[in-house]
Amino acid sequence: MYSGKQALRLKKFKASDIGGLDKELKERKGSGKYDSTRTPYNIELINYDGPTLASSTYDYLYSNNINYNPNKKSTKVLNGLIITSGQEFFEHYGMEFKDTGEVYKTGDNAGKPIRHVVIDENHKLPNEIKRFFDESLNFISDFVGKENIRYAAIHLDESTPHMHIYFTPVVNEVKRKVFELDENGHQLKHEITNKKGEKKLVPIQKKDEKGNNIYETVKGKFLNSDQFWKQKGGNASYTLLQDDYNEFIKSKGYNLFRGEIGGNKTHLTNAMKQQIELNALNKEIRKENELLKEANKAENKFIDKVDKETSKDILNPIKKGIIKQYKDEDIDNLSTYSKELAEDNIKKDLEIKLLTKEVNDFKSGKTYKEQNRIIDSQKKIISEKDNEISIWKNKFEEITNEFKMFKKKIQKKIFSLTSKIFDILHIPYTWYEANDIDFAIDKTSSYLKKYSKSKDDFER
Repeated sequence: MYSGKQALRLKKFKASDIGGLDKELKERKGSGKYDSTRTPYNIELINYDGPTLASSTYDYLYSNNINYNPNKKSTKVLNGLIITSGQEFFEHYGMEFKDTGEVYKTGDNAGKPIRHVVIDENHKLPNEIKRFFDESLNFISDFVGKENIRYAAIHLDESTPHMHIYFTPVVNEVKRKVFELDENGHQLKHEITNKKGEKKLVPIQKKDEKGNNIYETVKGKFLNSDQFWKQKGGNASYTLLQDDYNEFIKSKGYNLFRGEIGGNKTHLTNAMKQQIELNALNKEIRKENELLKEANKAENKFIDKVDKETSKDILNPIKKGIIKQYKDEDIDNLSTYSKELAEDNIKKDLEIKLLTKEVNDFKSGKTYKEQNRIIDSQKKIISEKDNEISIWKNKFEEITNEFKMFKKKIQKKIFSLTSKIFDILHIPYTWYEANDIDFAIDKTSSYLKKYSKSKDDFER
């Protein structure tokens, strides 16, 4: 019997994406719902050395001579994995959960209470759950290379325990395009027109006898996410990862259900989930209103019929003896039904009031306040990153200016030195020649060879 569903998700990050990861991983700020009282119980299994995940990643690439193109914005610098399961899995191994007072509006758990994990001094992380995450990290370490993992942590301050793993997708060989060269070894180029109608020169790729593009295999260390996953199975790599992980974790005693292949599934953000829940709530309210309208119609129809019959027969004094047709039992039943109808009307009135309040809240925009708060939080994070970028930009400009000043000083020194040598040797020169150290050395060397006396001349 399965103890839970397998959940393993993959995401790839460009350089522009990893700057804000520290706020989520360390400061616990972002689009998630983080409980600060449980944050101290998060467990960092592999921590990065530098002040940020980005700086640690680039230090690793540089210090290990891993090749990549820093100017290519689309380069996937990091890959991230999230490993978890459903709450029933963690309960199976002794973890406690408590209700939050809310219910899920959509999905498989629609109508069920929303719960989050209980973790504190009196409720420790069960050993079997810690072992589950440790074994999962061992599997990923073998899969991507332990040296490539930049960060790994177990998070317990959200609704369900889960593990984040971030790694650099490094390969030992890459396939590169081969281009046509001229006799001097320079790439031949031809003019093309791009989608914007702009003309540009691009290298001509070399082709074989059949007209197919030629590639060469280059050995070394390369940061290349595409090649990494191609070597793991290409289009089927993610499916194979899921299969291999499922087989591995079962061998460690955790009977997780593999489930459907998640290639077509979309991982929703909290804002998207809230929007879906709001839409579902709105749809549910409209449906309830329609049901109430139908119930009111039926009730009004019944009341009209009762009024018509009683006014025509029971309450009509002209029609004598009609009361005698009703037995005591019938009258008691009619009285009981009347009471039940009255109680049912009271319940319906309460339901109408509640639904009316929800509709008014929805129309007034009250239900979007939380979503707006999340959006404002994201804007704040973006603003902080812009400020950080601005600071680094100013520092770069300061260093650039200092380098320019240093370069000018060196240039003056060179001019001063070479001009003095030319003056001593009576060699004519221009300003440009005096600033060219290579020219000065060649010119001085030639002059000394031409006009210096031989050893015999000095002896005589």
